[in-house]
Amino acid sequence: MRTLISGAGISGLALANLLQRQGHSPVVIDRRAPDADDGYGLALWPHGTRVFHALGIHDEFVARSEPMGSYVARSGSGHELTSSPMPASVHRYGHLGIIARADLLAMLRAPLGDTDIRAGVTVERLQQSEDQVDVELDDGTTATFDLVVGTDGIHSRIRDLLLGRVPDRDTGWGCYVWWADRRLVAGTETTEHWGAGSFLGTYPCRDRVCVILGAPVDVLRPDHPHGRTDRLSALLERFRVPVAEYTADLPSDTEPLFLWPMADVRAPAWVRGRTALVGDAAAAFLPTAGIGASMALESAAALADELSRTDATYLPNALKLYERRRRSRVEAAQTQSRRLARVMFVRNRRLAAVRNRALTHARIEQLVGPLIKELQEPI
Repeated sequence: MRTLISGAGISGLALANLLQRQGHSPVVIDRRAPDADDGYGLALWPHGTRVFHALGIHDEFVARSEPMGSYVARSGSGHELTSSPMPASVHRYGHLGIIARADLLAMLRAPLGDTDIRAGVTVERLQQSEDQVDVELDDGTTATFDLVVGTDGIHSRIRDLLLGRVPDRDTGWGCYVWWADRRLVAGTETTEHWGAGSFLGTYPCRDRVCVILGAPVDVLRPDHPHGRTDRLSALLERFRVPVAEYTADLPSDTEPLFLWPMADVRAPAWVRGRTALVGDAAAAFLPTAGIGASMALESAAALADELSRTDATYLPNALKLYERRRRSRVEAAQTQSRRLARVMFVRNRRLAAVRNRALTHARIEQLVGPLIKELQEPI
């Protein structure tokens, strides 16, 4: 089966690996240049890490990731609201760990060997007929495929060509992300500070710590890099943390710093004819529950499973079955992330105080309960 995968991120590379194991030779393209920034820390729940068994990289992932041992939530002033080890029930289903996204992508690329992976290219046009998809790339080349899969992220070109422009759902917040010294946190403790008009998270990742500092975009002022370090330092001071240690590895105002817009998107359909969407192209997640990448890996596995029981002739029905298997589960998890965002991204001090009082009575089992319940259901 001739397959084009547009997007060499987590779900795209996972799907390419799974199809290769079925005897297919997919073509993978990615609009990013070969030297593009591969991001920062990434939490993966057992929903996603189970897929690594099928890829033959599970043991390597466990060795290279940081187990999420415990979770601490603090108020904006640093007062502890809740603290607990991660529930043992999570570990009955698989490994829960944090890994650098670049490391994960390298792990996913390694088994692909001679697979045709092209960087700096995307789909310009596609034309579907009953039995094929004709594709024109933006480098002027053309090709014909039985299947095209869009794994090209929240701003998916494939989704635009398939469905037209689907607007983002923007929270008005953004997060700056950078790496800091490992000594910034103790053990495997993941800590989040829930403030009024700001958010701070530290996520240990083996020899480094991923720092995420969030606030409304009008406070971060990403379009005005001059004074950025001072603005971020002022936000950090609110949390009563050692600012100099947090900012020691912060790039200067003249250097790029990764800004993560807190927005998501939900495609009204995942499949049209012989073209399908997977991962953020179908349903992009806010990072509030840390489940988006795991859902994308599940979807890649489900699509590969349906493709293992079909050929090019009967492909459209297999794609419909894939959407029926995955869409409601993914959108339910996306809705959970949106609800959590409404609780986390609060500017009003009184509302933040009410939220934090409620959080002092919450147990970690309640916070991650919906995720554990999903692990008991088929994908």
